[in-house]
Amino acid sequence: MSDKEQDKVVSSLDKKLEKEAAVNKKVNEIYAKDPELHGKSRFQARAQEIGLALLAVVIGSLGTVGIMIPNGLTFGGITGISRIIQKLTGLNYSLIYYAMAFLVLVIVWVFLGFKEIRKIVLMSVSYPTVMMLLELSHVVLIQSDDLFLVAVFCGVVLGVSNGLTFKAGFSSGGTDSLAKVIKYRWLPHLGINDITFAINALIVLASAFVFGLQIALYAVIIIFISMRVGEAVMYGFSDKIVELDIIPGDAEALADFIMNELGRGVSSIEVTGEYTGDKRKQLKILCSPRESFLIKRHLAKEDPKSFVSVISIKSVWGKGRGFSDIRSLDN
Repeated sequence: MSDKEQDKVVSSLDKKLEKEAAVNKKVNEIYAKDPELHGKSRFQARAQEIGLALLAVVIGSLGTVGIMIPNGLTFGGITGISRIIQKLTGLNYSLIYYAMAFLVLVIVWVFLGFKEIRKIVLMSVSYPTVMMLLELSHVVLIQSDDLFLVAVFCGVVLGVSNGLTFKAGFSSGGTDSLAKVIKYRWLPHLGINDITFAINALIVLASAFVFGLQIALYAVIIIFISMRVGEAVMYGFSDKIVELDIIPGDAEALADFIMNELGRGVSSIEVTGEYTGDKRKQLKILCSPRESFLIKRHLAKEDPKSFVSVISIKSVWGKGRGFSDIRSLDN
């Protein structure tokens, strides 16, 4: 290659690099203004979140209308409550779900305010609408006598839906919203996860009386699988425990969120920034990947200048949710 050709190649490469640098600069400017946008415009980011949420609605509706209902199965949350009412009254499932979703929406609005219902209004309206369209179209994906395999597949489909919903930053507006109301109004000493579990346990127990013990047990399988699949969709097949080391702007507020909202313990140490000489509190938390995502989302909204390092943990020996018994020999 001649010198002239080499200069031409170099010049072309320089122009390409300059163009890429300009694009990266624009992306970084957008990201600096709002770290939640990940380099996109606000419109692009919100459109992507809504699109992901609506995809979750379609998948979840197919799982409910196309798999669960045709096979006589049930679930937790307002899905389970709606199935119980449908069984007892013979009314249309989608209409019952509409009424339940609207009732939850009103309860959240009355007790927690308009700010909270913005997180659930999209799912509360779109979910029953899509389910009604599928019911009117008589959509059935699977109908089989092997209810165990049907329950497993239903759990996978609903898990994908739940994972996408959470990943998009929305809430389904179900028992988790009711649990938040109960916590803030009457049981502030309990965690939201514990209250949600108790509500779903009562729904499954009621299902045993209405549908029979076998169907209730299948509901437990569906719930368990959907939880695991949902976590896999959100975080991949990562370790079950992670360690978060956080230097927040408001350590007390974050510690309160972790202890009261998530029901996790927190330890703290004082650290010094050698460059600035500032002394700050550093919090250490051992939690599940799902809980780490909740903490990340909380910080992104309330304390975006926080510094967080995430460490994968192979095993934790001690007392705690997800930890291994220190007396056990096989962990």
